[in-house]
Amino acid sequence: MNGVPASILSGRPRRALLATALAALVSLVAAAPGATAAQFRPAPWATINACDPPQAPGSVGVRVSVPNRANAAQWMRIRIQFFDGTRGAWSLVRRGGDAGFVRLSDGGGRVFGGTTFTFSPPTAGNQVKLRGIVTVEWRRGRRVVSKAQILTHANHRSTVDPLFAVSQATCVIAR
Repeated sequence: MNGVPASILSGRPRRALLATALAALVSLVAAAPGATAAQFRPAPWATINACDPPQAPGSVGVRVSVPNRANAAQWMRIRIQFFDGTRGAWSLVRRGGDAGFVRLSDGGGRVFGGTTFTFSPPTAGNQVKLRGIVTVEWRRGRRVVSKAQILTHANHRSTVDPLFAVSQATCVIAR
């Protein structure tokens, strides 16, 4: 029984195996060449924070969180997509679904931005499913130094911040 840890032979093989695997993983991460803090920087995210509210029928709001990247200016572009059931694919809303690029800050920290789009609600008995697609850019002057494209997703709800009372991946507007 050479090379077999005594703990595996005891009554706790799962715990020993888990501990061995965890130790190996930690040593791989610590020894990984080129593993820098930049690889583990926070990612931007986006969520649907308003979906066809009674006070604004047919509207969908998208909220975006953009972290700092080497103190570069933070820009975002929010577009809306709809689910085309006949094609089984997402397509861009061509009219009224593009906010264009907006400068959020000169850099230096995490910033939030967003916009609300308003569409004519579907006819009775129909529905439309929408989501946001966000392009985030970090710029120095006119040069883009980093870029990300993200889709809206859920789980950013907050009981403290009224702008995050809702957090959904998609918005279904039905009549």
